[in-house]
Amino acid sequence: MDSLTIILTTIILHKLTNVVESTTVCDNESACNCVNNTVSCTMLQQDGVFVLPNGTEIVHFDNVPITIVNNSTFANGKLQKITWVASKIELVEALNHNDLKYLDLSRNNIFKLSDDIFHNCLHLEYVDLSDNQLNILSDDLFLHTSSLRVINLEKNIFNSISKNLFKHTINLKNLSIGNPNLTFLDKNAMTNLYKLEYLSIENCGIRNLNQSSFGVHVYLYSILLNNCTHLTSIDNDFIGSSLNLRIIELNNCGTIDSLPPSIVSLKNLQYLRMSNTQIQPNCQNGWFSQWFNNETTTVVGYEKYSNFIETLNEINCPPKIYYTNSPITLQLTKKGIINCMAYGNPLPAFTWLAPGGLTFHENKQADMDIAHHPNIHNWDLNQIVSQSLITDKNGSLHILRMLRTHIGNYTCYVSNKYGNSSKTVEVHLDSGVFFNIKINALLLGISSALGFLMLTILCCAFKLLLIRLNCMKKRSQPTETEMGSAEKPKIFPANV
Repeated sequence: MDSLTIILTTIILHKLTNVVESTTVCDNESACNCVNNTVSCTMLQQDGVFVLPNGTEIVHFDNVPITIVNNSTFANGKLQKITWVASKIELVEALNHNDLKYLDLSRNNIFKLSDDIFHNCLHLEYVDLSDNQLNILSDDLFLHTSSLRVINLEKNIFNSISKNLFKHTINLKNLSIGNPNLTFLDKNAMTNLYKLEYLSIENCGIRNLNQSSFGVHVYLYSILLNNCTHLTSIDNDFIGSSLNLRIIELNNCGTIDSLPPSIVSLKNLQYLRMSNTQIQPNCQNGWFSQWFNNETTTVVGYEKYSNFIETLNEINCPPKIYYTNSPITLQLTKKGIINCMAYGNPLPAFTWLAPGGLTFHENKQADMDIAHHPNIHNWDLNQIVSQSLITDKNGSLHILRMLRTHIGNYTCYVSNKYGNSSKTVEVHLDSGVFFNIKINALLLGISSALGFLMLTILCCAFKLLLIRLNCMKKRSQPTETEMGSAEKPKIFPANV
């Protein structure tokens, strides 16, 4: 083959290659729109590989039918975001898109995911697999996805969450897992999701929500449990371990046997939504009647509260303490409140046993055994007038001015004719105050020593300056003769 033939062949092959490379999904202008680095296609009918323009970063497919998605589905592009919805996808194999950050495969027919689907997607932050047919979630599904911030798995058909599924998603902030078949959460299933902020378990079949499955979530601000019609109880620690909760939704949940009283401890709660949800009127839920009527209540949509309270008032209930703020730490000379919230029918008497032997009573008429006691007394029932501790009608004990003598254990005792209950509250003095005092004293001592040293140095320097200016005579050293004359030898008698 001569050189001319070789050159012509090379030119032809190069032109053919350019033609193939230039044929992309963007040529189908009736189905696709390509702008900058984004390709959007709707109702695109195509088999085989989807050829993208070079440099494509974002793909949005809607109703683009395909059965299997894998690493060879797309040609060209440096994909960072893939949205492929409502397209009858059934199987997703390994995706080797190193730059992929966003993946939305919702509203398909996916029933299986390859175990290594995300193993090469190290920068993935968002995954939406909702509204599919996933019935098994492999423990290795999110093995290499520590960068994930959002996972949506709701509206599938899996029935459990294992303790290893979210083991490596330590940076997850938003999680949605609800579906009617979900009935079981493994112990420690979510205990390592320390950064979780939003949790949705809507439309689930779970009966009991236990704290052992969730752990502690200090950043969790919203939890949605709507349409969980099988839900009967929520563990008290489940709410109590998420003290920054602002939103709780329990709409359309039927009748809940046990609502956690730890809801009272949520200082940042904005609302508790309970439309078409009822609480069993029993002594265990009696706390809810007091909290509902409180001026800070945040209940929205509890339509049958009047029926709840009417039935509850007909039940005789021994008192039970449902909330104390123990332990508490107060600053010296500052105010503080020691809470002891209890429910009983009739309303119980409150008795506080304070350090030093003082006893405080509130609503003491509810207990005939203490009705004759003074409101404040010492161990031998002598009436005392306290200047720094008082109780209020709700049973809380107020420290008007924190002193060292107030440090210790305070026992809250509640009682009525049907029984009694008690809890101990620990009160500590803020150690930071003493630490600051010690530090300040140390700094004062050091600054005083340095000041004295600097003053001495300045005095010496000033003295030397005066000597140099002949304003002061330098003290002369005594001569040997002067020293000798000053110390005359002693003369002893010759016979000594």
